[in-house]
Amino acid sequence: MDLTITARDIVGKDPFGRFLAWVKLKPWQAALLSFSFFLVYMLVLPACFDVLFPRDGLERSSIVDRVNQVGFWVIHPAVVFFYVWQPASIAGLYSLILPLAPSSMLDGLSRAARISHKTARGWVLGVLSGAIVVYLGVIFILEHMGARWYSINWLMAAILQVSRFLLFYMIVVVFVRHLLVAFNLNRVYHHVKLPVLMGQSKYGTAFDAITSYGMVFAGFGAILGLFVTMRHLYSTPVFPEDAIYLGLYLILMPLAFLLPFWQAHVNMRSARMTALRQISDLLQDEYDRLMTDVSCGVGAEFSSERIKSLRALLELTEKAPIWPFENWIIYRVFAATIFPLVMTGLGFLFELML
Repeated sequence: MDLTITARDIVGKDPFGRFLAWVKLKPWQAALLSFSFFLVYMLVLPACFDVLFPRDGLERSSIVDRVNQVGFWVIHPAVVFFYVWQPASIAGLYSLILPLAPSSMLDGLSRAARISHKTARGWVLGVLSGAIVVYLGVIFILEHMGARWYSINWLMAAILQVSRFLLFYMIVVVFVRHLLVAFNLNRVYHHVKLPVLMGQSKYGTAFDAITSYGMVFAGFGAILGLFVTMRHLYSTPVFPEDAIYLGLYLILMPLAFLLPFWQAHVNMRSARMTALRQISDLLQDEYDRLMTDVSCGVGAEFSSERIKSLRALLELTEKAPIWPFENWIIYRVFAATIFPLVMTGLGFLFELML
């Protein structure tokens, strides 16, 4: 039986994802197409409608709208890039991690993972989230109709709301896919008995693949963090919409990175604790034997050397990792989460000082 999980399986019933797969857009092509479209939207159309540069009666022109420039020229291309890139990357993770499971359970675990993706309704959540964002956006647009470049007429306003809908649709679908793969990887590792890992092993390739995917996901999140911060500093935040974005970003991004590793972490910690108990028991037995030999006046050189070896083994085991990645990786994830907030804030303060 074919146990391969493909990118098409990961896309599942997502209609927009299936459409992009049907037209066979590569991630960089999707990003370039998005960037090109929004260049036209932010430069060509505003020039046609005389809202490209500041003028009397215009509250905000396109050329000075930094938040939307970043949103349309950086955030949208980055999101669609990750949205198209993610299915093949997740399929690659499964190809490395599923074979680690016991052969008797491989069929069931593979089938369960494939079904979870193919039947997922993340796209429904995406539609609902996009609809809510559009509803809030329409309320805001109606208050500023004709006053800003993106609300100068109904065409510009409609393009803006459709773009917002697609953006939040893709973000929600991306997160649902991520949660599903995290759940499935944890289910696989629940059936994998991990030893105390002292270096590279047969598990190293799978761990490295998850780490690489996780770092790309953290980078994706950092780009979202940049946009969230700019909305707070360079424009008037829309409450409660922007407050929700910031809170979710700060909470979910570090957790999203750690989730795929959780069961492996539990197994590694359990393996280390078991090994420490075994070594401690052996050390105690050897110590008791040594004390008996000493009290009986019997030579204890062999027991003494064995105690030294067990002590060294105990210290080595205590240093064994309990996460399947280097410690500095988690610092990079937190740095990627905080960096957009700090740098955008510093840039904002620098402009105020000028």
